[in-house]
Amino acid sequence: MNKLVYRSYKESDILKDLSEFEINNDFGCNNYVARSNSLFRSFSFNKGEQVSIELIEENSIIIITEGTFLASGQNHQSKILNSGQMFLRTKDSGNLEGEATEDLSLICIQFNNIISTCEKTALDKISIYCPAKADEFEILEINEAMKLYINGISLLFKSGAFCNFMYELKKRELIFILYTFYDKVNSARFLLPLIENQNNFISLVLNKFSINCNVIELADRCNMSPKTLTRKFKEHFNDTPYQWIIQQKNKNILSRLAQPNVNIQAISEEFGFSSSAHFISYCKRYLKQTPLVIHKEIRKKTI
Repeated sequence: MNKLVYRSYKESDILKDLSEFEINNDFGCNNYVARSNSLFRSFSFNKGEQVSIELIEENSIIIITEGTFLASGQNHQSKILNSGQMFLRTKDSGNLEGEATEDLSLICIQFNNIISTCEKTALDKISIYCPAKADEFEILEINEAMKLYINGISLLFKSGAFCNFMYELKKRELIFILYTFYDKVNSARFLLPLIENQNNFISLVLNKFSINCNVIELADRCNMSPKTLTRKFKEHFNDTPYQWIIQQKNKNILSRLAQPNVNIQAISEEFGFSSSAHFISYCKRYLKQTPLVIHKEIRKKTI
């Protein structure tokens, strides 16, 4: 029976003994909660034991710190993975299943999609190296930078000094290491499922969006709840769907008002406003001028 364990540094050649550290974890902070422990997890399995790990978040990086793992893939395909290797799994792939062909120790890092502008930029830069199709078990060898990263996580677990803020920092550090200390081609192959997930959501939103829809309508078109849509927007666009829709609507309104001949009534109907008065009030609130004033100012600049 597998169980969650916090392994000491002496139990793996990747980790080092940090017994000289004295940790004060009496922080009295509400952010020191159990959720971090569910997102960074360590597992041990005996030789011959069946492995079954539930993947909670959308993406998981599995690091093999000791032993050999016969991983079961989709379509009944299997792959042997060894100590010192890591691979990425998405939630769509299902739970991690397989067999420990030797005494096995794993670290499982789970996270939702990348949300910060810096991380998104890093992924965009390496996406040009992505192959056409992702391997279900695309492997990266653990290098020196990743060893230091694993040491840091293990120290935090050993001390109990983990919180939501630290989780966010370590997640971002992980992407930074993959982008900075690995070959771009190998990083792109490794992160392809994550990049595809990100691009798929953005494409879905752009395809389903129209200039006169609201958050509830957009969520319905994307076949998800408004709450899920909001969470994914924060991850992929670093914004709320409401603010993003306002920005898109404003861009399109300015584009229409830049045309030589404008009909306020027709434009208000095109953008889903109940009346011209409602459209004028909207422009005053979000664009700081009435539609006709905006039209005249834009035309004056283009003549």
